[in-house]
Amino acid sequence: MEDDTPRNRNPDGLYLIHDAGLEPAIIGQLSELADINFVPWADRSNPPASSRVLLYLGDEAIRDLAVQALEQQWGVGILPHPEAARAMAAMGVKGTMLTVFEHYLNAPVIGADALTCNGELVFSSVVIGRVLALRPRDINRPQTPWSTLRGALKGLSRLKLSPYKITTGKDRVVHLAALGMVALGQTQSALVERAFSEELGIADGRVALVVLAPRSILSYLWFLLRLLWPQKISLTQLPASLSLVRTDRLHIAASEGAEYIIDGKPVYASEIELQVQEGRLRLLPGPALSLDYEDQQVVNKETVRLNHTPVEEGARALANVHLPLFSHATEEEYRELFISLRDNAKATHSFQVLMILSVLLALAGLYANSAPVIIGAMILAPLMLPIVSLAMGLARTESNLIRISMRTLSIGILWGLGCAVFVAWAMPLDVPTAEMTARMSPTLMDMFVAVISGVAGAYAYAKEEVAKSLAGVAIAVALVPPLGVAGIGLGWGDWNMAGGALLLLITNLVGIALAASATFLVLGFAPFRRARAGIGISLLIMLLISAPLTLSFYSLVQKDRILEHVPTGEIKLSDVTVDISRVDVTLNQQPHLVKLVLSADRLLTTSNVEELKEVVSARVGEPILLEVQSNIRR
Repeated sequence: MEDDTPRNRNPDGLYLIHDAGLEPAIIGQLSELADINFVPWADRSNPPASSRVLLYLGDEAIRDLAVQALEQQWGVGILPHPEAARAMAAMGVKGTMLTVFEHYLNAPVIGADALTCNGELVFSSVVIGRVLALRPRDINRPQTPWSTLRGALKGLSRLKLSPYKITTGKDRVVHLAALGMVALGQTQSALVERAFSEELGIADGRVALVVLAPRSILSYLWFLLRLLWPQKISLTQLPASLSLVRTDRLHIAASEGAEYIIDGKPVYASEIELQVQEGRLRLLPGPALSLDYEDQQVVNKETVRLNHTPVEEGARALANVHLPLFSHATEEEYRELFISLRDNAKATHSFQVLMILSVLLALAGLYANSAPVIIGAMILAPLMLPIVSLAMGLARTESNLIRISMRTLSIGILWGLGCAVFVAWAMPLDVPTAEMTARMSPTLMDMFVAVISGVAGAYAYAKEEVAKSLAGVAIAVALVPPLGVAGIGLGWGDWNMAGGALLLLITNLVGIALAASATFLVLGFAPFRRARAGIGISLLIMLLISAPLTLSFYSLVQKDRILEHVPTGEIKLSDVTVDISRVDVTLNQQPHLVKLVLSADRLLTTSNVEELKEVVSARVGEPILLEVQSNIRR
């Protein structure tokens, strides 16, 4: 009986070059699907020019055949082969032998760039050094986040950047230091699935060099987390540790030589030449290679986006040494910041005028018990400027900057105290408002606020793009209000009031200075060996003032615990129902004094007060003194 199975016939000829691993059963199944000429490896030169040629070969055999395929302009497709993982990943080959073969029968031939490395055809990429999960992957066995993390954390303390000299197609020369680089012609099926949001063109005439160059261990870990984040990386907004060069030709030189991996094969060389041959490769795209190749065209523009990659002097400083824990600022970054802080540290006329105006505004808010007015004074106050300058002086042990900053701070504080004392004498009010009282009992929470504000202030000054946040920092730390309260206390002769407010002011000053110094250290504006003396002195002062702050914080906790357990609302006593409306606790005596404001339908008797005392003591869990203000409710 004649076989009526439909067969795809190719008038131009369809060839399959194979090795000895192609089984006869597979040959029979493929023959039933199409007219095909099976060509053993020994006869690989038989297919005529411009033929459609399928390859059932391993990676090395395909690479050996690449030159002939380019010369003969074959339309090449790769069939699934156990030893062709690299070629399959590059060409998007995924599926069984029969499904991939059927796909090729109707697949169009596209013109793709041929990327060569030192004369060898590159299937997917060339890997130089350590590039984490940016290395080529097997699309049939993609990397998992756990395997990526495990591989990236190996040898973390031994990470080093290596020096390279890169020459682009337009003869631009760049000396840089990098942990690793990966060069590729297109990203489809070449990088981790969720690495980049855009695809590099398969026919745009350019090779892309992705450079991984973290400046520190922390930046390396941060980039690793970013790589594992579900959101893809945009090629137009690269993370700080990543750079991109796109050009038609790249020459990479390593002074001490470098081992690179071309499609999984290790090679050692001191110079690497990457060349793109535009549209030379006639390709039958695999099922997983979904590119808009029809709309692609050659791009003559060269892209060199170095981002924060260490180059020139910065590269020489970081090359061949273990990565520091924190990034080091460049000399240019340090110079610009230092000049700015040095200017800010001076007690200019503008500083003194703003200091007087901000203190007067804060005093008005304190007397009027107005929080919005006090917030306005915080924004107007210029005290953050010399404090951050002092922090830089402490971090780098710059005695001149420390001296100028301390002088400016002293002038500002004296102006504040003088204005506050004068207003206290002139103002006919001598009862502390709630806004004043709130700044008379600092605790460890105030130290915490100062530390966070110091970190924010130093970071805002170091990063120009976030400098607008300084107003928020000034509001958070509130330097002028406690200065005003301290002056009022001195004017009234209330030493407890003045002492508590001055303690809060010193807490803010020391906390900001220490935290800002540590932040400059982390950002790389000062080495540890220079920062030890200045930060050590600040830390000692902080420890000294932490003692009363700790006691105050413990008292606050105790008071909060008692307030939490004292009953409020209606309480049923033996012969009367009372409604407790306000509770206050005084801790400066033993047992603690609990003050209650309550109402009832008649005056309370002594027995009622004793019964209420027993109820409150039972709730609090310790003996108390009870002070009751009883109101009659009718």
